[in-house]
Amino acid sequence: MISIVFFYSRTNNTQFVSEVITNTLGSELVPLKDKKKRLGALGWLLAGRDALLERKTEIEPVKTDLDKYDLIFLGCPNWAGKMPPAMRTFLETVDWADKKVVLFCTQDGMGAERVFNNLRRLIQGAEIVSEKYFNKVNQDKDAVRLQVKNWLENLNTNISH
Repeated sequence: MISIVFFYSRTNNTQFVSEVITNTLGSELVPLKDKKKRLGALGWLLAGRDALLERKTEIEPVKTDLDKYDLIFLGCPNWAGKMPPAMRTFLETVDWADKKVVLFCTQDGMGAERVFNNLRRLIQGAEIVSEKYFNKVNQDKDAVRLQVKNWLENLNTNISH
């Protein structure tokens, strides 16, 4: 199975999960890069505001033929129950019809279901194979690595049958 992982990560938590996925499955890894600087406390505040208002942003161009992939992973952080603007911008540029998609998010609290609802709304026509959230990635990376690997093992078993 040929897979690709698209992700946005401001603090490297989603990047960590994305890298575990790609290292485990041999997937291609594509970071979504927001052209706005979102570093530090002010960056965090502005990023949260933009996510809450469901704004889009300018991202680095993504040139990938999704028809080459059997499975597409989409990962982002949970920002107050919303997805980051970079992920929203990317999702709205793609025709998701008949694509097999796996959704994941990282968070420090709650609200993943709201993030997944927003993601689902923007990838209509896709077949959603699985959804998974990972809590407090930066606190115990070994435990999260094991969670990701177990999830992928179950996912692979379910797709194969």
